[in-house]
Amino acid sequence: MTRKDDKKAAFIAALAAALDAKTFIKLTLGKFRGEGEPSKAVATLVALKGVPHLKLVTRLARKDDTKTFSINDGINHIKLRIGDTYLSATLFSTDRDVTLTYSKKREPQLTSIKPTLKASEPAAHDRVKSYLVPPDRPYLKALQVSDAEGRIKPTMQGKYRQICRFIEIFDGLLKDIDQSDADEPLSILDIGSGKGYLTFALYDHLTTTLGRTCVMTGIEVRGDLVKLCNELARALHFSGLAFEAAEAQQRRTTHTDIVIALHACDTATDDAMALGIAADAQMILAAPCCQHELAPQIKDTSEGFAGVIKYPLFKQRQADLVTDAARALLLEASGYKVKVIEFVSTEHTAKNILIAATKSANVNSDRAKRQYRELKRAMGFETHHLASQLKGVE
Repeated sequence: MTRKDDKKAAFIAALAAALDAKTFIKLTLGKFRGEGEPSKAVATLVALKGVPHLKLVTRLARKDDTKTFSINDGINHIKLRIGDTYLSATLFSTDRDVTLTYSKKREPQLTSIKPTLKASEPAAHDRVKSYLVPPDRPYLKALQVSDAEGRIKPTMQGKYRQICRFIEIFDGLLKDIDQSDADEPLSILDIGSGKGYLTFALYDHLTTTLGRTCVMTGIEVRGDLVKLCNELARALHFSGLAFEAAEAQQRRTTHTDIVIALHACDTATDDAMALGIAADAQMILAAPCCQHELAPQIKDTSEGFAGVIKYPLFKQRQADLVTDAARALLLEASGYKVKVIEFVSTEHTAKNILIAATKSANVNSDRAKRQYRELKRAMGFETHHLASQLKGVE
């Protein structure tokens, strides 16, 4: 074994000893000299099913590459790259920091100093992430999102993330609405409630986590789902939650604090928004989908969009954006502060925009009306279903 090998062997021995003695904190690799994109790497401990493993994260310009090894395989993997792919390696432990560096001529230098970092417990590689919605809530079991032990089913992970994201967004918006009557029950209307995943989640969060009383109604045209959801609400003793078989435009306007329409199809979103505005709702939440109304109307108005709308796919996508932008402006014109939020990852659904509107006295309604008229002129559309149900916005 040469002197060069001696120093590398001493470094690897120090790494193995730190792992064995449970004094290891992390290891970094730098001074990239390998092939391909330059990178740095960091090795840390993770617990995989209770067994310590080495996780190596290679940091690239656009994304990180993560690999997890058993302890022995991880040591061997790192050993092969020191002095070849990377010319610098630093071991951080609770006893000392050990650094092995190579000069341009590949001459190694091994140094050791007092420890600079404090120890931490190995991260749980397969841990359950912390969500606002506990996975063992009874309604999640009843809706088959989680199993009898309160574990989220593999096929329902996307739905669970959607539920958690919705509750997270709602919590952030609730503080923006008028809470002067906090002792009064919140009245909530969920239009197009479907199987009720988000309806049950919101009711449970408000009544159980936040301790608020509420009267919540889910509106759904499919009678079988209405029957199912009403049976579940009774079984869960959700006394303030009920479901009705109806369409949004058939619903008589009464005062409602919050109106929700998540994935109401096409102009049903507009009907829900119009109902919320007419009911003087403090909050309107809508996740639009299937925007078909404006695409046939959009035309070349010499505003520079001819090169976009001549392609049918681009025209439809442009129509989707224009439809939702018009909705946001019409809500502002009606006295609402509007946020457009990414609802869930596109991995779960391509329809991932949430339009969140809260009643506010500090909205420039006249500017929103002007911007809506300018949008109509630029994109060439004549009618919009929401605008047709509002007075004084044209």
